[in-house]
Amino acid sequence: MSTAMRQLLLSILLCLSGLAQAQSQVNLTGRIYKNDNILADELNKAMAVVDQKMDSVRQAKVVELEKKKGRKLNATEKAEIDKQLAEAQKAMAAIKKGMSTRIEVEFKDARNLVMTMKMSVDDNALKLAGVPWVKRKAMKAALAIAPSSQKCTYRQQGNLIIVEDEEESDTLRLSSDGKYIYGKMDKKTSFKLTRLK
Repeated sequence: MSTAMRQLLLSILLCLSGLAQAQSQVNLTGRIYKNDNILADELNKAMAVVDQKMDSVRQAKVVELEKKKGRKLNATEKAEIDKQLAEAQKAMAAIKKGMSTRIEVEFKDARNLVMTMKMSVDDNALKLAGVPWVKRKAMKAALAIAPSSQKCTYRQQGNLIIVEDEEESDTLRLSSDGKYIYGKMDKKTSFKLTRLK
């Protein structure tokens, strides 16, 4: 193949890829995406892991106490272990019920968006979970002064939405049907926002 032919083929491929990328990029202006509790899935996963490991945790506690006491545990002592494990499960369920983090993203135009994040903590749930009064008050005070919304600029690259912040950029991914936006709170915690408008 001649050099001219290769250059023509390369030019055609570049034009086609640019055209495909332009067609895949949608106008997000006016769209709103939301999730009322992005932590729900993560907390459900954590509860499932705890439930799966409960028998092995109980068995390990029995072995530990029997070794410490130098004898087999009686029914009362085993019942006490069961009570402690039930209280731990109750505390985790209270935390799950008492904490929520809502995220909403509204695309104002082709360059600007507003991201709203509202975190709420139920005092009674934290109390049931054994969180001391001072820590509960400190958490509530910190949440009260935390900013709830932030204006950001963004740019699109195909299905990627790069949110530009003064400190760092964050990348969100738009689903192929445009109904969802996926992102990450940190390396382990991902979230999904559903399109409302």
